Amino acid sequence: MHSSKYAVVILLGLMVASGYSRGVLSASHPSAGTPDQTVPGLTLAKADALVRSASSGQYRALSVFKGSHGLNGVVVQTGSSSSSTAVMWISPDGAAVLDGTLFDANAADLNDMALVKLGYRYRPAESLRRASAAVARPMLTGTRGPTLTVFIDANCIYCHLLYQQLMPYVANHRVKVRFVMVGIIKPDSLDRAAAILSAPDPLAALKRDQDAFDSEAEEGGFPIQGSALTHAAVAAITANNALLTKSGIDGTPAFLYCSKTKGSVEKTIGTPQDLPQFLADLSAAPARECAD
Repeated sequence: MHSSKYAVVILLGLMVASGYSRGVLSASHPSAGTPDQTVPGLTLAKADALVRSASSGQYRALSVFKGSHGLNGVVVQTGSSSSSTAVMWISPDGAAVLDGTLFDANAADLNDMALVKLGYRYRPAESLRRASAAVARPMLTGTRGPTLTVFIDANCIYCHLLYQQLMPYVANHRVKVRFVMVGIIKPDSLDRAAAILSAPDPLAALKRDQDAFDSEAEEGGFPIQGSALTHAAVAAITANNALLTKSGIDGTPAFLYCSKTKGSVEKTIGTPQDLPQFLADLSAAPARECAD
């Protein structure tokens, strides 16, 4: 899996971390807090000063909210795009910042829940609806079975391996796959993805890209030179990249699907370890996009 974000624990007054590692806390309450920007004793200005100091000016605070177990949350902008957001946690005394994932006793990601509640991130069902819309230029292959939506980068080696693994299941009518092109892995990923979508038959162009994939260079096989990129294709890839970020997905391949066991729309990043078991859990419901 290609991924661009890891968590780091930052304690103000003790250390300022310069690398990335994983910081995890366990909680026993499923609530990530409420969208309340009037946290007693913690103003947005104070939270912003803490965040900027802890991140050496890389992050800035967008809003604060009441967390659980004495922690307060702050939504931070982590990049140049306003959709590049994450949650950091501030200690009860307001002197330390934790940049990491807070889980409840049911393994629910409270960071993600908070971003959804506050409107900074899409729920999986909304991400699926947007990824399936015509403006995203999705490519559907297969004729029977539930639909699996896959975000794919033409230069992604793991996407390539997944493509090879999925095609026999498509041929055997076990699953339909909706490919949604993004361009995030390499500098020319956006252009290669746009070239594929600009082709007269984008699905055939994607097959050519995968059949001629250069595994050593980790580069797709569809040519960029000589391809006339359409404005609509470039706009679609740009929008799909933003959708990826707003969905809380930081790598490819990534999946949106209807889960049989959970009865809900789920998202997963990275190729499943047990692909047959993963595909067995796919359902044509509850979202209509899973039955297309």
